[in-house]
Amino acid sequence: VMPTAMRYAGPKEAILHAIMHQNYGCTHFLIGRDYAGVGDFYRPYAAQEIFASLPPSLLIQPICFENAFFCRRCAQMATAKTCPHDATAHLSLSGSKVREMLRRGERPPPEFSRPEIADILIEWARL
Repeated sequence: VMPTAMRYAGPKEAILHAIMHQNYGCTHFLIGRDYAGVGDFYRPYAAQEIFASLPPSLLIQPICFENAFFCRRCAQMATAKTCPHDATAHLSLSGSKVREMLRRGERPPPEFSRPEIADILIEWARL
């Protein structure tokens, strides 16, 4: 884990972070939905899309992830690729919402985090 400051610069920030990770010897870089975005300013997968247009001098390999959710019918975390059920069975939380809950001292739903882990995260979020 490499701590990097968030600038909320979306796709360009994803490139910056990838270069920084590459310079530290990493070979792969994880990119989720709305990487370093703010609100609806960037398309949800814009940071993933920009890596297709980069020169081969960027050696780090992007690993792209879809938005994940808890499916009540599958009884597990899933993505649109792995779950056949419609959105009424899905429980979704954004990273922003989880951070907000933790700062207020609230545990995320147990589908997203075990209570003992949530308590540790709450302590960290209040620092």
